[in-house]
Amino acid sequence: MLGLLFIVIGIPIIILLTPYWIVIIPIDCYKKIKFEKKYKTFLIENHGKNFFCYNNRKNSQNFIEDNIIPNLNDKIDIVFLNGKIIETEFNSEFVSAALYKSKNYNRFPHLIKIRNGKLIDKSINNPFYNVLNLNKSQPELLNQINRFFDLS
Repeated sequence: MLGLLFIVIGIPIIILLTPYWIVIIPIDCYKKIKFEKKYKTFLIENHGKNFFCYNNRKNSQNFIEDNIIPNLNDKIDIVFLNGKIIETEFNSEFVSAALYKSKNYNRFPHLIKIRNGKLIDKSINNPFYNVLNLNKSQPELLNQINRFFDLS
């Protein structure tokens, strides 16, 4: 009975999925390889770039925009995640990939720098919320950001 069920249902499903396996999977692999090549080019072309990334979390967005961003070095580019939409002057597809590939991603705010074709990142979530909630030193947070980017 089970063998008959496999023949009646399984074989037609295999026949229907075969074109997917033959056509779609190789196309997806090709697209991924092509994207990775473009992403590596993006990293090489943007050597030395620095990104301060933050999101629209209600309890932090205004503080960041009023107190942190105006005091950042002008060599730091801003990346704002407005929900799932990335707002930046750079290719948002590559910036999105950079965020998802971050090795040290913890939470926002997040720092990313590109050096020698490599992505280096750091979450400053804890130091930031120490400043926001515990009135810790804002200049020390800014110094920590500048040290990460080698701007001190």
